[in-house]
Amino acid sequence: MNGHNHGGKSHLIGMIVIGVVILGGLLVAGRSIGEALPIAAVLACPVMMIGMMFLMMRGKTKNPDAPQESHMHGDTASDETAKTTTQA
Repeated sequence: MNGHNHGGKSHLIGMIVIGVVILGGLLVAGRSIGEALPIAAVLACPVMMIGMMFLMMRGKTKNPDAPQESHMHGDTASDETAKTTTQA
């Protein structure tokens, strides 16, 4: 998979690190630990998702000459149509 590590352990570690960073930011902003902990836990997932989206977009623009794989389900039907029309 293009050298990506899609293990659950790495995602869990990333969420914990992001949660700790958000928690630290909230504590610096003057929130108490009782207020900051649930907010950091809830915000860790969406912040990580946004970060992954940016990293995935950056990975696609890195090598524009490389062929891009399409993950759309409709592509197989158009490939089959092209094969049958060229064989006839």
